[in-house]
Amino acid sequence: MVLSKEDIFKILEENPNKKSIAEAIRKHALLNMHVNGVGVKEHLSSLKDYETKLQTEVGQKIVESNKGIFNSLLHPINKVFSAKGGSKRYDLPTYLSEQFKNKLSDVAHGVSLRKWLEKKVFNKYITDPNGLIFIEVSNNEAKPTFKSITSIYDYKTVGQKVEYVVFNPIKIDDTDKLYYRVVDDSFDYWIESSKKGDKSSFNIDKEKTFPVHFKSCPAYIVSDIFDDVCDIKASFIDATLEKANSFLYDNAVNTKHKLLFGFAKYWEYGRDCVPCDGDGVILNKDTDVQEQCWSCGGSGRRPFGDVTDKLILDLPKDKDDVVLNKYSGFDSPDLEIWKQYKEDLKDHEKDIFKTLWNINFITEQTTKTATQTVMEVQPINDKLHSVSDCFEKLEAFVTDSLGFFYYENAYKGSFINYGRRYLIESPDVIWEKLTKAKTDKMPAVFLMNLTKEYIQSLYANNDVECSIYLKILGVEPFLFMTIEEVIALGVSDDDKKLKIYFQDWFQTKSETELLLNTRELLLTDLRNFVSQKTFKNETPIVQ
Repeated sequence: MVLSKEDIFKILEENPNKKSIAEAIRKHALLNMHVNGVGVKEHLSSLKDYETKLQTEVGQKIVESNKGIFNSLLHPINKVFSAKGGSKRYDLPTYLSEQFKNKLSDVAHGVSLRKWLEKKVFNKYITDPNGLIFIEVSNNEAKPTFKSITSIYDYKTVGQKVEYVVFNPIKIDDTDKLYYRVVDDSFDYWIESSKKGDKSSFNIDKEKTFPVHFKSCPAYIVSDIFDDVCDIKASFIDATLEKANSFLYDNAVNTKHKLLFGFAKYWEYGRDCVPCDGDGVILNKDTDVQEQCWSCGGSGRRPFGDVTDKLILDLPKDKDDVVLNKYSGFDSPDLEIWKQYKEDLKDHEKDIFKTLWNINFITEQTTKTATQTVMEVQPINDKLHSVSDCFEKLEAFVTDSLGFFYYENAYKGSFINYGRRYLIESPDVIWEKLTKAKTDKMPAVFLMNLTKEYIQSLYANNDVECSIYLKILGVEPFLFMTIEEVIALGVSDDDKKLKIYFQDWFQTKSETELLLNTRELLLTDLRNFVSQKTFKNETPIVQ
């Protein structure tokens, strides 16, 4: 959208999207409180209407947010950025492509574009869904930045695309003048605003206004989830907020209860104070005046003694005398209410998880079949697909903006595809599925896919080992058959030796050889190795 001068002044005067932006800011504050713990003390102050003054004071001193809960709840989304597969392509001449890749490897704070999206933007995608990725230009360099909804005065969007954006006004000097930054498809404006009475006047500062270096307004909304009720973008965790509030309140009540009533109370039968004989006062012989007892403070009761203090009781003389079981002790707090609090919090946590991921907690996996495990993981994968879709668009926006900025018409576009093999299941679960699939004689293609999943899950944090073992899958002959099964096939002796001596050959190879050599070279080396072996004399005996 290209704004005229009149359009700009009208937007500044009327602030047409003020209501929706105010709602987006309110939502951001709530999301930020739950996920990052910002403002949780103020949020919990609403409980003061149901508490005593002491309970309120205790709650203000020790506050526990939902930060830990949401950190655990959102952990599966990390798989979006570590998922296997995916590809990137840039439509540029070959001699420029490597240069562009180098630029994308350091877009901000020394990290790559993909890593910046993961470490910087992902949290905003959750807590500030109406915020913007905005491309700033300085010193002939373009850099992606994030602009919170709290910094925005007004904007117009179509989907995630921003038609124009007006940032909150700032004061530069001691005058009453305000300065607005307005960005549309053509210009980055600097607008001076002054007031005379109730009337505002605006003026474009041409010295600080310059053309936009991109095809359109260089801004993009981070969330692609629509909130049609409020006409804003919603967060990925929007549906969990009511349950998250319940968890926060119940956890606060539980914490206060433990602090106020969680200590065992010492008790003992009251005894008269020795110096004052229980009167609470003692005669001052110098002044002949009754004064408060120095020992008991006027209570008439013996104060709490030290560990050497004794109470000597007369033995019972007849059957009517009371025989005490104990004369002092500790009264423990009621544990039942603590147990109930704990159960309630567990239920809340499960409800939040189920609400977000559309499944129950996965428990007792070892007793379940592989098919049942897949059925439980699938809803998580479905949700992760939607996150991958969004971040593909965000990465493509930044990539294309930078590509056009640096190379103009030589840059034709990009293709960004995130991997979708999220590997939510543990290696043990995948191994069980693979074992069962082999027993059930599933097709080799199915077995190969499961084997790849197992390797990628097992070596998720070791790219070198993962790469080696994935490559070896294409080297080992008769991959899903035992030596005995291969011998029984009736294949040639050379093929049998490839299977029989594969493990011996593998142990002779260094990590460097396995990593750097191609599959074809490794297969040739295996054939050379087994050619020196004699099948007749060294073949295991098959019954």
